[in-house]
Amino acid sequence: MKSEEISCSHGTMKFINGDVRDIDRLLEATQNVTCVIHTASYGMSGREQMPPYFDKVEEVNIVGTRNVIKACAENNCKGLVYTSTYNVVFGGDAILNGDESLPYFPLHRHVDHYSRTKSIAEQLVLTSNGRGDLHTCALRLAGVIGLGESRHLPRVLGAIRKGMVRFNYYDEHGGKVDFIGLENVVQGHVKAALKLADINRNIPGIGGQAFFLSDGCPVNNLEYFKPLMEHYGQPFPTTRIPMWLMYILVFFVHFVYSAIYRFIDFTPFLTPAELFKTGVTHYFSIDKARKQLDYHPVRPNDLSEIITDLREPHRSS
Repeated sequence: MKSEEISCSHGTMKFINGDVRDIDRLLEATQNVTCVIHTASYGMSGREQMPPYFDKVEEVNIVGTRNVIKACAENNCKGLVYTSTYNVVFGGDAILNGDESLPYFPLHRHVDHYSRTKSIAEQLVLTSNGRGDLHTCALRLAGVIGLGESRHLPRVLGAIRKGMVRFNYYDEHGGKVDFIGLENVVQGHVKAALKLADINRNIPGIGGQAFFLSDGCPVNNLEYFKPLMEHYGQPFPTTRIPMWLMYILVFFVHFVYSAIYRFIDFTPFLTPAELFKTGVTHYFSIDKARKQLDYHPVRPNDLSEIITDLREPHRSS
C-alpha cells in the first residue's frame, strides 16, 4: 500500500491506499488530522446485498467503523462525520416527510444485511461522541446520483439503454422518494466537518446527532429518470404492476438465488431492499440540516450534467 501526494490550487492532498479493516493503516492515516469523513461501506446495492457477501459487509461496515472510531479517538481527532443512509430508519414501511425523531428500524426486520450493519455502525459512531476530544455526527443520505457516481447510475443507464424499464410500480402514496446530487453530498459533508472541527466548544454543537440530507424535492422514482429515458429514446412505462405482485416476484427470485447461488452465476434485477427503495414512498425533511449545518441544496433533481456527458462523443449511447 502506498501514499501519494497531489498538489492542487488549494494546497496538497495526500492519498493513502488502505482498508478500513486495517487498524494500523488507519492509525497511520489519522495522525495529525482534525476531522475524518468516513464514507467507506460495502453491500449497498445489487449482488453485494446477497449471500455470499454478508461476511464482507459486516467486516467493512461494522468492524471497519469500529476501527475508524478507535483511530480517531487515539489520535485525538476533533471530529468524525459518518456517511449513513435513510435505511437506518426505513425498511419498507411508507414514511412521508419524516424527521430525525424517528426511531431506528428494528434490526431483525431488515431484509438486507447492508441496512442492518449501517444502522449498527451509525449507532456506534453517535454513541462515541464525547470519547476524549472526539465529536461525531451522521449524515443520512438519500439515493446519490451524479456524474461519475459509480453505484446507482451505471445500473440505471444500463437498464434504460437495454429497454429493460417497461413497467411502473409504486405504493398508494405515489412512490415518492428523495435523491441527492453529488454536489449536495459534498456540501453537506464539508459543512458538517467544519462544524465538528470548530474549536469553540462554548457554542451549541452537532455532536452525537444525525441529519437527513437530500435535494429536498421528493419525486416518483421513474419520473426522476424520465430525462434519461428520453435521451435513449425509450418510452416512459405506463403499464403499472401492483406492488403486491412485485413483492411476490422479487422475493421469489431472492429465495431462488439464495438456494442456488453456489452453483449458478446470476444477479437478480432487483433485490428486496431495492424494491422497497424504488417503490415504497419514503422521503424526509431536511429542515434540521438547513438550520444546524447551513445546508442548502443546489440544482435539485437536476440530471442535466449527466445528459450532457452522455451526448459527448466518448460516450456510447
